[in-house]
Amino acid sequence: MLKTRLFAEWFVLFTAMLALLFAAQLRGWTERFDLALLDLEASINTPAIDPRIILVEIDDPSLEEVGAWPWDRAIHAELIRRIDSYSPAAIGYDVLFIEGTDEASDAALASALADSGKVVLPHSFGPKPNTVRGEVPLYPLPMLRDAASAVGHVALTPDADGVARRFELVRGEGGEGYPHFSVRLLEIAGELQSYAVSGPFRRQTSAIVRYGARGSVSALPASAVLSGSVPPEFFKGAIVFVGATSPGLGDRYSVPAHAGRLLTGAEMQAHLANAMLSGNLIEKADTRLALALQAIVIALLFASFWRLSPRSALIVAILLTASLFVGSILSLTVFNIWLPVGGALLAIVIAYPLWGWRRLASVSRFLESEAASLRELARLPTGRTQSGEGFDVVAQQVALLKRLTKGVSSNLKLIQDVIDADPDVMLVTDGDGRVTMGNFAAENLFGAAPKSKNFTLDELFAQVDGILDKERDELNLADGRSFWMASAHLDEDVGSKVLSLREVTEIKKAERQRRETLEFLSHDMRSPQVAIISLARQADEALSIEERFARITEQSRRTLKLTEDFVQIARISNEGVEREETELGSIVQEAADRAYPLARKYSVKVLFDPPGEPVFAYVDGFAIARMLDNLISNAVKYSPEGGQILITLDEGDGEAFEISVADTGPGLSPERKQAPFARFGARDTSKGPSSGLGLAYVKQVVDRHGGTISVESEEGKGTRFVIHLPYQ
Repeated sequence: MLKTRLFAEWFVLFTAMLALLFAAQLRGWTERFDLALLDLEASINTPAIDPRIILVEIDDPSLEEVGAWPWDRAIHAELIRRIDSYSPAAIGYDVLFIEGTDEASDAALASALADSGKVVLPHSFGPKPNTVRGEVPLYPLPMLRDAASAVGHVALTPDADGVARRFELVRGEGGEGYPHFSVRLLEIAGELQSYAVSGPFRRQTSAIVRYGARGSVSALPASAVLSGSVPPEFFKGAIVFVGATSPGLGDRYSVPAHAGRLLTGAEMQAHLANAMLSGNLIEKADTRLALALQAIVIALLFASFWRLSPRSALIVAILLTASLFVGSILSLTVFNIWLPVGGALLAIVIAYPLWGWRRLASVSRFLESEAASLRELARLPTGRTQSGEGFDVVAQQVALLKRLTKGVSSNLKLIQDVIDADPDVMLVTDGDGRVTMGNFAAENLFGAAPKSKNFTLDELFAQVDGILDKERDELNLADGRSFWMASAHLDEDVGSKVLSLREVTEIKKAERQRRETLEFLSHDMRSPQVAIISLARQADEALSIEERFARITEQSRRTLKLTEDFVQIARISNEGVEREETELGSIVQEAADRAYPLARKYSVKVLFDPPGEPVFAYVDGFAIARMLDNLISNAVKYSPEGGQILITLDEGDGEAFEISVADTGPGLSPERKQAPFARFGARDTSKGPSSGLGLAYVKQVVDRHGGTISVESEEGKGTRFVIHLPYQ
């Protein structure tokens, strides 16, 4: 609900900012700012003035020398003839000759204009009769207009801040278009074709001028030209502007600061002509394009509001603001296109604090609600916060939530510690059956996979070569370990579960041993006892008393042997080994000596070549001796008559020693090879009764000493047991 409301507010604010952008752009609310940015770029990228452009000033010195204004038109005629005599490319005479004066003077001026053939005169506009907004051109006297090479308008409309930057290259539309004075002048100079027909400004009816620096136009007084004190080559091929520059004549307009703040009309015409000659006119970007680009910026800003953190959103807002500034400057510098960005900047300035306030209000409410819900879990007293914990309400709420979170975190940590301390493997799965969490026992079993890989249970079990028996809920690993699995739902709606895997390897092993023990007791131990009872009750004369007691003795010894083997393997399984410093050579030698009577019975030789020096190790001497007895007795019993048993003791590398017992018997049976050390496993009774506990005892002794044992057996060639045991 809160997210839906927040999205609605976000959307309303986004829509409001787009509306603000359109209103600011169309109503000119940020035009002054955009114009200031335009002037900033112009001050950085000030153009050089074409040296062909020359300004002849009707300034104060000229008025003092020639006479007060207005001058007689014969003087203007003389000035035109003087300039024309120096072979300029064109002359722009920026003086309005709308009304007639002395006929002779007017005729003299008309004659000078006609003789030159390269003079352009200005005209202005006046209100059109019987209309509200209509206008009509105010041309020079017909005789002067006819004598001039061309006429062009000098109308000027300042921008919203009162500064003149914009010139109408063509005023009006269609057939009523009136070219600008400077456009006509460049046409006469041969720099432009007829503006009405073609040319680079045919479609650009309005342009903005990037003014050069103040005083950058080459200028000289009109009086100097009239007096003939100017070198003739000064005007050769020049584009000459003649105009009033005296402050008293009032022909001054406001311009950007870097251009001097005030310029005369003639100077402004010169800067316009320079911009056209250098291709440096600025065109305002299409309104639709400008709005689209700024709307994209605002959309990116609001996307950052919704998707990014407050810090990242602030960085995005700063970057977008900088990109608007840089984009506007680059657009002017590279393409001479003025891209107003004030509307987007205004939207950013308003939107960011508004959204920040809205987000802060939401955070405040969230902190308050979370504090209320966590207070009971954290077991903190009622009350907002402790005194001095925050500067304002939000800071106090943060401080309170921090204390509450710390209390809850302590409780959660305790729970997590309890879970991690559980020796059983615990896993949590989500609604898709993927493992999202595991305790330390799970990490020990599966590695980091439960937390980092997001595996399913089947994939996770496959990582450890495990096979799940679903009927028994039992996981069996390739290394022989087994786990019982139990599960319970955390959230039935979501489908998440918690699973517990308890290792039952030892339990299953104990159960297997219990079954084997029962089998042993019911069969191996029972058989000799039954035989003894049967022999004791025999009343026929088939056996003599001596034979009967001999068999009873044999069965009793068999029972005693089975009992002794069983007791010894149980003892070492439960009690382990008792290590003490033992001389190994004597242990092996005594075992070989004890086997002598049995070896003599089977006509087998037992060979042992003791090391030259005593070999000491920390081992259980009794267990080692009994282990050797089992190996040697087996080797003797299964060796053929005349065979031999070879026993070796190798000191090894100083870390471990090696004992080997090899016979020349038939080798182990295939069944015994598969599990030579299994309790009650497959056994050969051809040489007498066997329980299969002897080799199981050998394996127990080796394991308890931290050693290894290997078997080399080949059919018909004998068997060799190799034992490696550490010295300590």
